[in-house]
Amino acid sequence: RSLSLAHLSLNSKVVCLDIIQDEHVTQLVEVLEESTSPRILSYLATVVFNIVKFEALRERLVALNVIQSLSACLTNSDTDVCIAACKALAALVADSSAREELLKTNALGSLVSILKESSNKEVLRKAAWTIGICVANEDMAKELNKNGALRVLMDMCTNDIQGVSNLAVVALEKLLHYDLAAKYWHMGCLSQTDVVKDGFYDTGAHKPGDDFKPIKLLLDRKVDNKRAVLYVSSLGADPEPADLKSEASTTGSTTNVKTGRGTAKGKKPHKPEEKKEEIPEPEPPKELKDTGKPRVDNALREYIEEVTATIAPLATQAEQIAALSLYVSNQMGGPVTSISALSYDLHIAQIKADLKTNVIPIGFIKRGIFYHRALLFKVLADRVGLPASLVRGEYNRAWNEVSLVEGGKSKHYLVDLMWEPGQLLEVGSHGAGVYKKL
Repeated sequence: RSLSLAHLSLNSKVVCLDIIQDEHVTQLVEVLEESTSPRILSYLATVVFNIVKFEALRERLVALNVIQSLSACLTNSDTDVCIAACKALAALVADSSAREELLKTNALGSLVSILKESSNKEVLRKAAWTIGICVANEDMAKELNKNGALRVLMDMCTNDIQGVSNLAVVALEKLLHYDLAAKYWHMGCLSQTDVVKDGFYDTGAHKPGDDFKPIKLLLDRKVDNKRAVLYVSSLGADPEPADLKSEASTTGSTTNVKTGRGTAKGKKPHKPEEKKEEIPEPEPPKELKDTGKPRVDNALREYIEEVTATIAPLATQAEQIAALSLYVSNQMGGPVTSISALSYDLHIAQIKADLKTNVIPIGFIKRGIFYHRALLFKVLADRVGLPASLVRGEYNRAWNEVSLVEGGKSKHYLVDLMWEPGQLLEVGSHGAGVYKKL
């Protein structure tokens, strides 16, 4: 009977409407859940696929928990069952409600397992194709990455199996589009249209054979002497009382748009002849230690408020870039004459020890070098609508590139945040090359 239904429902909305009636569809889902026959399971999964091609009929199937049943079919050793389940799930996840239900199952993990373990070309093709369709939002992308999708798709992109590598490339591109932390880890570049949001983190460049690690795993690691993981969190999971702010955020600093220099609220700017104020060390809030979650970054929150109020209103992009460059530089220790004199490594080590984690909110860093400053510039530029890319180089170098229209032509510049903050170095010039290298 299941074979007959599979044939009859093919491209026939009348038959599909008849099946979707309460009694028939309930029986279909029950058999799909309980049957152990590969033939029956593959035929019924095909019936589901035929039904969900008609958009108006999908909601009823989703409500009957058919996604859970199809998810179980993905672990079946029969290739026909896996292929039919992949096709049905790919058709179902066109609806947002179906995607929400899919996240409640282990379907995404099962799809990744198929890519890792199957040797059947058609099964691999259908699994890669289904993953490419499933990646429709950030939640789906992050769930796939938790299950190791990034590494397996990277490997499959170089696979010689005809038809598999192309589908893996498409799935990987979509995965990286919705998970910018993974994209930056893998590609070392975020474009001007990639907007960095809360939850982004920078683990450093990936190495051959290394896996992209979820933030939970990075938070659980003991403090070590490796490169700190930079985290973006201006809001946090829960609103916190004012007494939980870091020292950096309670100083009430504001910034002069022209100079980029911070001044205390309600006080006059320091005179040039006065002694330069020492860079404050952020004191992590005790109440936030050992929570197993990234810290709330009140300093970054205030940075965003300040640049939104003072830099976003500037008349031209050139003015915005200059002002933001100075602002970022001054939050990270000012212009640098010697990296060793900045003592950024000791500063970072102290923050890691205080927070008892290798994951550091970007706003906690008050002595930063290339990659710290470049990330902060990108975060703030995105918040004020200033197009800027983020590019990773070697040996802890990173930089931002911006575009300006001059004389009717678009020119591309690298933004100096270290030596002469605010200086624009034309991409391809000697100066830009020097900035990128040791």
